[in-house]
Amino acid sequence: MCGIFAYLNYHVPQTRREIIETLFKGLQRLEYRGYDSAGIGIDGGNNKEWEDKGKQISIIKRNGKIKTLEEEVNKQEDVDFDAEFETHFGIAHTRWATHGVPNIVNSHPQRSDKDNEFIVIHNGIITNHKNLRKFLESKGYEFESETDTESIAKLIKYVHDNSESENISFATLVERVIQQLEGAFALVFKSVHFPGQAVCTR
Repeated sequence: MCGIFAYLNYHVPQTRREIIETLFKGLQRLEYRGYDSAGIGIDGGNNKEWEDKGKQISIIKRNGKIKTLEEEVNKQEDVDFDAEFETHFGIAHTRWATHGVPNIVNSHPQRSDKDNEFIVIHNGIITNHKNLRKFLESKGYEFESETDTESIAKLIKYVHDNSESENISFATLVERVIQQLEGAFALVFKSVHFPGQAVCTR
């Protein structure tokens, strides 16, 4: 069964290293559930300005044990682990494969596009994901994984792109997305459009 974990430090300065350590501690507490891969989503960029860092999201995913993911994260040469964030929202996930084989592409977080505008982690199953995928592909969205979760990430980008003139909140955006989902799910969303904001739903 998948495990999801999120960590928000709000007006509490933390280095990227401290944030990542917290995410890994959360994942380690979920190991008992069983899993085949793991991943994290954090703010990217090494600029000192928080607003600039929040405009990028880095996703790091690996097959196998959390330790393998941790080793991969520590190898990232372009990551400033000492960069400090006054406000930051990070997400982490352990996956037990249901839709698609265990591999890096099928691991979570799943993303809306190559720029990682929206990312999502998911526990559960979306029973109407094939219909959602077919609809989103007809709108030009390209899928890269075999997961039901990717349809959620693409759907939130579609809803966002088609309601930009409304200036709606992140929470309202998520509400509109989950109205279209069928199945059982717990979800956590992160977005470059809403840096430092957390939206969780089930």
